[in-house]
Amino acid sequence: MNSNPEPLSSPIDLPSIPDVIYAALRKDIAHGVYKPGPIRVRVIAERFGVSATPVREALRRLEAEGLVSLRNRQIVVNRLSLSEMHEIYTIRGELESFAVRQAAPHVRNDPKLLERLEALTADMDRFEHSPDEWRAANEEFHRLLYQETQMPRLEQIINQLWVAVESYIRLYVSTAKSFRAAQSQHRLLLEHLKAGRADEAAQLMREHLRGTEELLAEGLGESLDGVA
Repeated sequence: MNSNPEPLSSPIDLPSIPDVIYAALRKDIAHGVYKPGPIRVRVIAERFGVSATPVREALRRLEAEGLVSLRNRQIVVNRLSLSEMHEIYTIRGELESFAVRQAAPHVRNDPKLLERLEALTADMDRFEHSPDEWRAANEEFHRLLYQETQMPRLEQIINQLWVAVESYIRLYVSTAKSFRAAQSQHRLLLEHLKAGRADEAAQLMREHLRGTEELLAEGLGESLDGVA
């Protein structure tokens, strides 16, 4: 008779229905599926085949992140103003430069990660005229860096700020010229990280984000002029 007790199985942590709806809506807002303006709870509920209750719960989470607002019982996808955009990029500059500085020693000592980052940089060269593929590679490049901070809360905050501006970047920052400028900074950033130059890498990240902010501000300014 086997005297060893059977190991207890760990329960599988499955996402709830509001979790699934929240993640899908968050991604769709970032990708511009839902444009700034009102959205109808009933239509979203029909899309997912659920009642309005889990949809409202998901929307409350999105409201807490600043992506939607409840106005007179109407759910509205928020429009990004120039002042809000500047605030987000000011915060991103602080957080993401800090993240790069914290990640630098871990990145330098991880040859496989450096190889992956170099491969993503090469991918972005090939995707210069394919904006969606370029952005996917760019996002993975940055995400891999920030994972090396080993600070999950920091990663979560940075991710929230990314989502808040991603749909606007897709609309206004999609030229080959802007991609090439970002690419030169990606390559220099990798050189700093390989050499262990954490401070230089952090400063370059600030400049990298400042350049994106300027391009986005230009696009947003033209958009706001058009609806004035």
